[in-house]
Amino acid sequence: MSILISFISLVTLVSINLALSHKGSRLYWLYEASHFIGGFLLAVLLSNFLDKKFVLLAVLAIGSLWELYELVVTRNIYLKEFFKAKLKIHIIPPTISDTALDILLNILGTAFYLYLF
Repeated sequence: MSILISFISLVTLVSINLALSHKGSRLYWLYEASHFIGGFLLAVLLSNFLDKKFVLLAVLAIGSLWELYELVVTRNIYLKEFFKAKLKIHIIPPTISDTALDILLNILGTAFYLYLF
């Protein structure tokens, strides 16, 4: 049951972020909070499959891949236009500091879960 709840929570979190992406920097705090919550929820999900000592490494890998995906989408004009036109998703180009903060918040969310459980 924990697996299903974790997965649904993660999908809901990503959906909310995508739905609110047109708000831009006005909801910046929400996007950053979602990285912390996402790290926590991903740790909950992964702890069902991995030893706790590997959960942090897995979240770091997944978070890094997500940030790489964001970079690829913002650099590829065709993908960027597709997301804007078809899916109505606003894409803000990532910066180094934003990417580092996102990964740090993922790790902190995971560490918080590992500390609690």
